Amino acid sequence: MNDHCHEEQSISSQLLSLKSSVFIGVSGLVLTDEEKEWLIHPLVGGVILFSRNYQDIPQLKALTSSIKAINPALLISVDHEGGRVQRFRENFTRLPAMRVLGTVYDQDPEKALEQAFSAGSVIAKELKAVGVDFSYAPVCDLDYGVNPAIGDRAFHHNAAIVAKLVTQFYEGLKSEGSIGVAKHFPGHGFINIDTHLAIAKDDRSLEALEQADLLPFKKLIRAGIEALMPAHIIFPCLDAENTVITSKVWMQYLRETLGFSGVIISDDLDMKGADHLGSVKEKVVACFAAGINIVLLCNDMTAIRELLADNN
Repeated sequence: MNDHCHEEQSISSQLLSLKSSVFIGVSGLVLTDEEKEWLIHPLVGGVILFSRNYQDIPQLKALTSSIKAINPALLISVDHEGGRVQRFRENFTRLPAMRVLGTVYDQDPEKALEQAFSAGSVIAKELKAVGVDFSYAPVCDLDYGVNPAIGDRAFHHNAAIVAKLVTQFYEGLKSEGSIGVAKHFPGHGFINIDTHLAIAKDDRSLEALEQADLLPFKKLIRAGIEALMPAHIIFPCLDAENTVITSKVWMQYLRETLGFSGVIISDDLDMKGADHLGSVKEKVVACFAAGINIVLLCNDMTAIRELLADNN
């Protein structure tokens, strides 16, 4: 257990030390010479892996080892929630969509809470074994039955139930020395637009958000979650001009009203919901100016090249 505490502290403290950093995607099963150069760039704080980076366990271990050999300070991350968002499948536990746990909760709350803890611990344990530091989970969004990007990734439609399940999931991650990333703040489930494809707006009042969508985030903040990911959505109740990832007002609310002291990680800046921000450099500058600590550049190698060339 002490080892776990030590590791958890080291991943957590590494993450907390990153201010104005970029996590980048890499193109394949091994690093290219250009990517090796990127990994020593002062702006790069970590790597995010995808299915394209996974063939089998030995290959993945070799890839993560090669990343750490170039720069031991880098953190390696992945979207690994279960269900349709699980980048590594072969030889990993096939986890169900988190909605399954919500369905179990309706019949047997205690069993569902145990399964949520177990899902978190399995993810953390299996990722750690291959040199991956953390996953972008849990999804805290509520399922209003309208959002194509969320759907069965949401644990439940009831905010109080989601809050209980995501907290147990997070405790499971922590039990194996990993960290949690609560997403997509302040709640992505109500709008019917997939922000991978377009910009979105949610016109509900702050009071409505505080009574429902924000409850899981509040509970995880109280539980000490290390990181949080805002959404590519405009919530005019606090800021009619900016999506949350570039909203100083929302960052202030998160820090001052909700008391979050951890790391704020942007959703992927390659998504269409960020296109209005301009060039990659303009996107990154806008996020950092708003108070984002880490930005994700996942799939657009040309954008990564452009940003890192401009910042030498």
